[in-house]
Amino acid sequence: MIRRIYLYLVLFATLMMSIGGCVGIFMSLSDIIVPNGVIQDYASYRDMRIAQSVKVPPGEPAPPVPDEATIRADYERLVVDEMQQARRRGLNGLIKSLGWIVIPLPIFLWYSRKLKDDKGSSAGASA
Repeated sequence: MIRRIYLYLVLFATLMMSIGGCVGIFMSLSDIIVPNGVIQDYASYRDMRIAQSVKVPPGEPAPPVPDEATIRADYERLVVDEMQQARRRGLNGLIKSLGWIVIPLPIFLWYSRKLKDDKGSSAGASA
């Protein structure tokens, strides 16, 4: 009886781990397909860049204020970099989530076979 409860608990735990891994895979795939990139809009980025170039410590020469084309190019590069980084995080999450399926799955299969054998031996003994 206690052995059977133990087998069911192991099966339940490994099944929950595998389900969590499947959810993680779905979330990681959505991050890869539709990455959540830059939160900052262009106007805020431009204002920040201009404010950084104007704000200098006393006694130091002020750097030239970047022109609109430079700011736009830097912003576009930032957007591309952020999207690539979001995809890399999604891929990393996908690999980790696969671990939550690949590791518990053999344990689940092993214990389900043990439970099946345990049921078979107890049914044969009662007959």
